[in-house]
Amino acid sequence: MTEFQIISQFNSFLISNALYLMVFTFLLFMAYGGVYRMYQDGATIVGKILGTLFSVIVVYFNCLTLGFLYSQQAAAAYNLSQLENLSEGGQAFVDFFGGGSLDAFSLIPADPMAVIFFIVVLISLILPIWTAPAPKE
Repeated sequence: MTEFQIISQFNSFLISNALYLMVFTFLLFMAYGGVYRMYQDGATIVGKILGTLFSVIVVYFNCLTLGFLYSQQAAAAYNLSQLENLSEGGQAFVDFFGGGSLDAFSLIPADPMAVIFFIVVLISLILPIWTAPAPKE
């Protein structure tokens, strides 16, 4: 493959990843709406369990989408590093993302701030569900 083909495939991946991220961000917005409604109107134990499951699944899929992004960044950098003639821009890409090896896929984000972000999101979704009052009659 040429440098152009590797960068083109990576850009195509970024487009599809952005679409997934938009969908899962919308689902995260819906999860917060459901949590707010449960906290205001109360919830049964079944509602609390289902709300918790939905929240965990939404955060899981957001982590999955971010994991795919990190994996593809590493793969593109690795593929570029295997080329003999690399432009300055391609070399900067390899240097920034570290093209030495292909890392294994992980659901735990490589960025510590992303880990903190997802922990805060999960807490802010689950805590109000379980502190919600009983349903109002």
